[in-house]
Amino acid sequence: MQKRFQNHKRLAKTKILEYNIKAKQWGETMVLCLDIGNTNISIGIEINKQIVSQYRLATNTSLTEDEYVVKFKDIISHSPYANTPIDGVIIASVVPAMDSIMEKTFIKYYDLKPMFVVPGIKSGIRIKIEHPKQLGADLLIGAVGAFNKYRGNLIIVDMGTATKFSVVTEKGDFLGGVIAPGVMSSLAGLVSSTAKLQHAPLQRPENVIGRDTVSCIQSGAIFGTAAMIDGLIAKLKKEIGEATVILTGGLGEVYDSVIETPHYFEPNILLEGLVIVYYKNKG
Repeated sequence: MQKRFQNHKRLAKTKILEYNIKAKQWGETMVLCLDIGNTNISIGIEINKQIVSQYRLATNTSLTEDEYVVKFKDIISHSPYANTPIDGVIIASVVPAMDSIMEKTFIKYYDLKPMFVVPGIKSGIRIKIEHPKQLGADLLIGAVGAFNKYRGNLIIVDMGTATKFSVVTEKGDFLGGVIAPGVMSSLAGLVSSTAKLQHAPLQRPENVIGRDTVSCIQSGAIFGTAAMIDGLIAKLKKEIGEATVILTGGLGEVYDSVIETPHYFEPNILLEGLVIVYYKNKG
């Protein structure tokens, strides 16, 4: 049984590689862009320097490269670009345990060595924080995507496992930012630490004043978080001056209509940043 499984894996790898070699001769290829967060992996398919399709997987460090390739193949086969070969892979990861899994996946099955967003990679952004090597890859690619699209002073609000604020100047200097607890982790901590509070779905209640436990929790999670975001943006602007605000992240859509500060909702800005970084560093 084990030998049959190994033969099946070798056959699958061979078929992928043979198809990629032939398809590249036909012209159009794709670059896979992966933004690996603590909760999810955002996957973007890039063609002609544009993100043409976007998908999401759960981050799971217990899966092997053999299991992840099945997920990638399944996603690509159900996309409009099933017959487009993969010419490159770029990865921004804040989960170190995922790096080797992803590298093994693409080397083993696609004969491609992924490009990782690491300190020193060419990005067009000057990192001005105290310890540049500590800057998360997700914050860097978000800054790259936003700066190339909007210019000027920027405040990028990325709502994921944590709620992160990045500040970029009109000259392209990354000054730093703010990291606040994420909405879902805050809700989980609230419920687990209290005896009588129950889980509440993350959705906007009708009013700020809650009339039962669930709506009170929802009001705090939605309106309280939005007020924090508005307040922090105001304080950041006092330090850097007027700035364009970009909202992104897995939970950004939930807060797009609740945040009162004028802003642009850009769900794919990190993936767009990955595309820019890829072509700046492609050999």
